Amino acid sequence: MKKIILLITTMSLFLISCSDDSSTNPDNSIPETYSFANVNYSGQTARLEMTKEIDAIIQEAKTNGTPINTEKLNAMLRNEGNPFASTELNESGKDIYSKIDPSKTSFFIDLITDMGTINTTDVAEDGKGGLVTSADGTRSYLVNSKGWDYGEIMEKGLMGALMFHQVVGYTSENKIGSAVDNKTIVPGEGTAMQHHWDEAFGYFGATKEFPKSTEGIDFVAKYANARDALVGLNDMLMKNGYLKGRAAINNSDDDAKWEAIEEIRKGWELTFVTTTIHYLNSAKKNYTDDAMRTHTLSECYGFLWSIQFNPDKNGSIYLDALNRLGDNFWTITIADIDATKEILAKGYNLENIANDL
Repeated sequence: MKKIILLITTMSLFLISCSDDSSTNPDNSIPETYSFANVNYSGQTARLEMTKEIDAIIQEAKTNGTPINTEKLNAMLRNEGNPFASTELNESGKDIYSKIDPSKTSFFIDLITDMGTINTTDVAEDGKGGLVTSADGTRSYLVNSKGWDYGEIMEKGLMGALMFHQVVGYTSENKIGSAVDNKTIVPGEGTAMQHHWDEAFGYFGATKEFPKSTEGIDFVAKYANARDALVGLNDMLMKNGYLKGRAAINNSDDDAKWEAIEEIRKGWELTFVTTTIHYLNSAKKNYTDDAMRTHTLSECYGFLWSIQFNPDKNGSIYLDALNRLGDNFWTITIADIDATKEILAKGYNLENIANDL
């Protein structure tokens, strides 16, 4: 890597780059934070905020014991009829539905439709959706007849079908390949290639100061940071991923750019896997508590399901784990939980830390 940086530095004496970010990265090295010039990923930020408001509708129904407003949820997915509390989101011209993997839109529509069939004041049980409350009475969740926590399946599913799907798209040949303009600078957005890269970063849920500061991070960035001490995900995703790739694009370093993409995709997948193991551990610990078990296993299901959007995924390991986990969290056994964890720990070489995740 040092040789590559030295070569780029030498070449810069003779060539003037049209995509120069020297005001924030004067030596053309990889910065510690996303401190590049001409960065704009407002559309991605808007969709993350929309996802939060969608979850808030589900939580509001749970708290008030009122039916889930499925009509509003469908309008929120499409951003139709000013459905958001935020005027800025309503007028953003952005929506979630059109950015979801087209093959998975029905998954979310069906999930919302199912929400409309439950009475939020009914006590949930195997075969019947409703409200399930923790043994200590401090937490409650709305689940379907199989124990799927609606809020968790929706949010984690969107981390895959929306966020990861879009990250893969924005880091593809069509968006950052050799045919994409990396010379013409649009003020505030940079070149077309730079802008596409920034949009991929926007779906991560990090701030520009991450990982130097972890304040204000959300979604995948939050979960990556939570596993960082054991797995080193922050360096994988930021130093060797988003930061390295943006610097490489600035310096027209094609090899480093594709290396960074590999790290980003691997980092997203590993975040999903290690977080799944974390929640499997929690589900086993709280196995006899219906609320905590169904809630944490719903997160496991959502994270595993979201791995499918990585075209470079680690084979069918995620699918083997998903099949062993099953989809009924009322009837799942401790043996099922242990076996699912073993599949992931062995498949991703995490056996030494699986119990600590």
